[in-house]
Parts: sequence; structure tokens; C-alpha cells
Amino acid sequence: MKNHFIKLVLSVILVLIIIFISACNKPAVSGTSSNDQSKTLNLDSEKGKKLTFMLPAFNYDDTNKWENKVLKEFKETYPDVTLELLSASIENWMVKLLANASGGDPIDVFQDSANNNPMYALQGINQPLQDYIDMNNPNLHMATMDAVFKYNGNYHVAVAESSVCIVYYNKDIFENEGVDTPDELYKAGKWDFDNMIRVAKELTYNNNSGKRWGLACNYPYIFFGANATSMVTLDKNYKYNLNINDPNLKYSFEVIQDAWYKSKWQGWQGTPWNSFYNGSAAMLTDFKWVEEQIIEAKNYGLCDFEYGVVPMASGPNNPKGLAPMTAFGFAMGKESDTPYHSGILIDMLINGEAAHKKETGKVIPAEHQEVYNKLSLIPFCINSYDSAVGGAFEICQAIGAGQSISQAIAEYTPIYQQKIDQANGDNK
Repeated sequence: MKNHFIKLVLSVILVLIIIFISACNKPAVSGTSSNDQSKTLNLDSEKGKKLTFMLPAFNYDDTNKWENKVLKEFKETYPDVTLELLSASIENWMVKLLANASGGDPIDVFQDSANNNPMYALQGINQPLQDYIDMNNPNLHMATMDAVFKYNGNYHVAVAESSVCIVYYNKDIFENEGVDTPDELYKAGKWDFDNMIRVAKELTYNNNSGKRWGLACNYPYIFFGANATSMVTLDKNYKYNLNINDPNLKYSFEVIQDAWYKSKWQGWQGTPWNSFYNGSAAMLTDFKWVEEQIIEAKNYGLCDFEYGVVPMASGPNNPKGLAPMTAFGFAMGKESDTPYHSGILIDMLINGEAAHKKETGKVIPAEHQEVYNKLSLIPFCINSYDSAVGGAFEICQAIGAGQSISQAIAEYTPIYQQKIDQANGDNK
């Protein structure tokens, strides 16, 4: 009798164990994981709300734009959220963004860039994204996000690619003049400031036959990044510090002054791009997005020469050849009313951009794309390009016009320090 009772108790215990295990293994909702259920609940909580989206100087009526195709798909897929498209000009979009944020009505999703970060994060304009977007998305360019948009372990902007700085050169001019080509110098490990300046000077002339410059460059601060320095650095708390007295920056100032003022091997007529197209400039320094424009110019007969592509030449403080770069992506307004839908929209925009770039990139030669891909893994963010100091254009223009470098540094130190204080949110 006693043994029978023990067997009965053990049987009951076994049944209870089986029931307990089954209950633990059973999904919270049939066919979904607990994460999926949580996501569904979060999305449901945002139904009936408004999601605002803004791209500066953008035509929302152009159906050929890949962005509009993504926005249309989002509207159709998530009809329970009202997508409101906001317009803004290049001149007022930042004002509008800041006004909405300070007024307690942040724009939910907007285009953001290296220009404005970490300034926007410091000022509470954008917010961390990693809890709302798909961080495993293969279309995210994590090397750029890690180098440019990650602060205190948080990602504030999602990007599909970076745009590295490149030197495009006119092969015909180099061949006709018998000058070392940038590609030859690069492969020999000699593509540095000294050799770039040397060939630029050799190819520059101004005489009765006309004008030609060795280099056309619209962004003097590129000579900061190519020397692995910048007007602005970030401290351990990701706040801006003025770096105007850095000896490496002074060296870049000297190169800028020689290029624009003393030797004048840099210049153009009209625009740097047209001057390169018509053969008035042997080299063009710009970002990788320009190649599609060069190809289009060739198709329209605006230029009739073969061109080559090499990385930007490196200064003495950049022996590893880090690539000056910038990047554009998408951010989420801090305290967004619709963070989960906003995260989905950002995912869709990243995927849409990646698909668009893949399609349009088919016209770019494979060897050029290989250069871009390699450089995108060793980025040097041009912090001086940040809106914190307005790109440092003023001091570059002053030095390029002949002002003493020491005088320019003294003049712009208080001006840039005030801008940095404002960018840090110090309001001094």
C-alpha cells in the first residue's frame, strides 16, 4: 500500500513537471515570439498618432525620387499612423528643426549629417536609435556609424554609406605633360602633400595661351582631414574643443595659403567642376558622389578626356592614409511620439538608399568602387566641417587671401570658441 502511494505521488509530480515545461516553452502568442509581441504592442500604442518627416530642399511630388517611393510604401503599409511631410529650404531647415525641438514638438525623422554631430546629440535634438532600428541590417554602414555617430555607446544617426574624399585627375593632361600621375605616386607609396603640390605646380600656368590650375578644390578644410587634424576635436564626454593652435593644423594652413595665395596652384573659373570638365584644372578634389556627375558630364560631351581616381593625398600627420569623409543619414527627434514607427521608417529609408546606390553605382568602374570601399573602412571625420564652427571657411578664406596665419588664429580664436560653446549647449 505504501509503495503504491509513493508511485502515485511520483506520477503526479511527473505530470506537473511536464505541464510546467510545456507552459514555459509555449509562445506567449501563437506564431510569435515575445519580442514580436512586444513590438506589436508598441506599434499598436502609436496608432492614430502623427509622424513628421523632413528633408531639406526636397520635392515630395517627384515620383522618380527613391525617397518618395519609400514614403509611399510606408504610408500604405502603416495607414494607422499619419505621415506628415514637412518642407524646408536649405536656409531655414535647421532653424525649423531647432524650433520644433525647443517647442516640444520634435520632428520625428529627418536627414542628419556629420556636419551636425555630436552637436545635435549634445543639444537634445536627436536621440539614440539602436532600440528602434534594425541594428543587424546589412545595409547600415557600421564603420561610419562607429566613427562619426556613436556617443557614449549610443548611435544617433543611421547611414547607408560614407562619402570619402577623392582626387579625380585628367589623364590626358598628365600624359601630355609627362608629369608623374597621382596613380603612379599612390602605388609607389609617395602620394603625399609634397608630391601633390609638386605636380600641381608643374601643371599650373597663366600666360597668353590661357590659364590652367593644377588643382580645383572647393573645400579647403579637406587639407585638415587629409593631415589627420581638425579645427575641432571631441573630449571624453563628446563635447567640442577648439583645436586652432594644433601645429598640424598650422601646417595645413600653410598648404592652404600656398595653394590659394602664394603659388596659386589651386583655382578655377566659374566652378571647380566645370573647370575640371573643360580641362582648366588637372585635378579635382571632392567627395565620391562627384564621380556620377563626371560620368554624366562625359555623356553630355562636356568633357572629352579620360580621368582617374585616387585617394586624397596624405599630410605628414596622416601616415596611415586615413580618408577625410563626410556622411548623411537619418535621425530621430528626441522624445518622438512615434519612435517605433519612426525606427521602421528609418530602416526602410536605409534599405531604399542602399538599393538606389547599388543601381546608380553600376556606372562607376569597378576599380574606382574598390577605392571607395577601401577608404570607407578607414574614415577620418572632418570635425572642422561640423556646424559647430561653420566649416572653418572664414579662417581658410582669410589665410587664402594672404592674411598672416598667426593673425588669423588670433582673430578667429574667440569667434570659434563662442560658436563651440553654443554647440556644446553652454550658452556662454
